[in-house]
Amino acid sequence: MNAARTTEEIERAIADVLAAAPHRAVGLALVRWSPGQAVLAFVAGNACLGPSGQVHGGVISMLAEPTAVLALLPMLPADRHAVTADFHAQFLRPAKPHARVELTGRVLRAGRQLAFCEVEARSERQVCVVTRVTKAIVAV
Repeated sequence: MNAARTTEEIERAIADVLAAAPHRAVGLALVRWSPGQAVLAFVAGNACLGPSGQVHGGVISMLAEPTAVLALLPMLPADRHAVTADFHAQFLRPAKPHARVELTGRVLRAGRQLAFCEVEARSERQVCVVTRVTKAIVAV
């Protein structure tokens, strides 16, 4: 394995993740990060609403993945990346339409080949969705 990433490399990788078209489309933004944790947020506007007028669960699920990878990325050597191997979401309550939704990702355990992450999505301080994301650690 290679040496750890520099802060500049981590910040560049974060910018690349946030620049992905689906993430830009909903205004996903970094709130803060540290090794093993990342907090992202977006405002659940009209583009995020399903036919019922509630925030579509698929939108939050989609945004849990980059939250998990950004929590893990600072912990990985520079010659490694993580891809999603498994994903499980529990929808506890709907997020409020047009409200700020904050996603907090934490690395529960990281090994050489797999990492286990958890992401909580909160709307108006209430947990709406809890996801478990297993990441496979692969060579770049």
